[in-house]
Amino acid sequence: MKVLFYLCAILPLVFSCNWSSEDPLQSKQILEGYHITTIDFDKAGNAWLGTLDQGLIKFDGQNIKVYPEITKMIRVLKVDSKNQVFLATDGLVKFDGENFIRYDPSNTPGMEGVVMDLDIDSKDQVWFAMGGFNNGGLGRLDEDGLTFYTPDNSPLTAHWVSGIKVTRKDEVWVSSQTSVGNVELAKIKEEEWSLYNTDNLGFNPYSITNLEENSRGDLVAGIDYSLSSSNTSGRPPLFTFDEKVGKQINANKSFQISKILVDSFDRIWCAGYTGYAIYMHESWSYDEETFKDISVFSISQAPNGEIWMGTGDGVYVIE
Repeated sequence: MKVLFYLCAILPLVFSCNWSSEDPLQSKQILEGYHITTIDFDKAGNAWLGTLDQGLIKFDGQNIKVYPEITKMIRVLKVDSKNQVFLATDGLVKFDGENFIRYDPSNTPGMEGVVMDLDIDSKDQVWFAMGGFNNGGLGRLDEDGLTFYTPDNSPLTAHWVSGIKVTRKDEVWVSSQTSVGNVELAKIKEEEWSLYNTDNLGFNPYSITNLEENSRGDLVAGIDYSLSSSNTSGRPPLFTFDEKVGKQINANKSFQISKILVDSFDRIWCAGYTGYAIYMHESWSYDEETFKDISVFSISQAPNGEIWMGTGDGVYVIE
C-alpha cells in the first residue's frame, strides 16, 4: 500500500516535465515480432492484443497465447465485465474464451460495412461503428441480439460512423460524417439522442480518429488528416467538447495522429506513424526518433498505470 501511495504521488511530478525527441521516456520492449494494432486488459490483468494479420494474442506477463482464427486486421478490441473479448475487424467478432462468434455482412442481415470502432457500456452492451459513405451506421449487441441505427431509422445523419465512446455516465458518443470536413457528433443517453454539428462546435473538424473522455467529462477527439493531400502543418490535431463549447488544441509542429488515449492524469497520448506525442498542461512533447521505423499504432493504459504502446514490432511499456 505504501508503494502504491508513493507511485501515485510521484508519477504526476515525473510526467509534469517536458522532454524532447532526444530525451524520450524510458520503456521496455515485449512481444517482439508482432505487429500490434490495439490493446485492452481484462479483470485479471491479462493483456489482450490485436494484430495486423497475426491473430489475437493473450499475454499474462509471462506466457503468450496466440489465437490464429482471426486472420484480418483487428482495428479495436475491448473486454467486457465477463472477460469476453470483442473485436472490430472486417465484422464484429465475440470471443468467449472458447469460441469465436462472427457477425458480418455475409451472415448478419442489416449489417453493412467494416467495423471501425467499438466500446462497451456498464450493462455489457457492445456499441460498434460501421464505416462507409453509402452503407454502414451504428450497431448495438446485447442479450436480445443486434440492433442497427442508420439514417433511415434513427436521428443519425450519416452512414459513415468513425468513432464510439461510452462515458463513465453510460452516455454513448458517436462521430459520423457524410464526407471529410463534414462531421457530426451524437450523444445517446437511455435512447434519447442529442446531435451536435459545426454550429455547436464552432469549427469544422476534417475527420475524427477516435473519441475519448477526460476527468471533467469533456469529450476529447483526435483529428485525422490522413485523407488530405495537403500539408497538415498549422492545423489543430485535437479538440475538446463539453456540449456547449468546442475547443481546438493547436500544436507547435505537424504530427499525424492515428489514435489517442486520455490517461488517468488527463494527459492526451497521440499515436502516430512517426512515433508518439503527449499533450499536457497546454504544452506538447514528442518522440519521433524511437519508433520512426516501426510506428506507433495504439496506446493503452494498463490497470497498474503503465502505458503500453502497440507498434510494428511488439509493445513498448512505459513503467
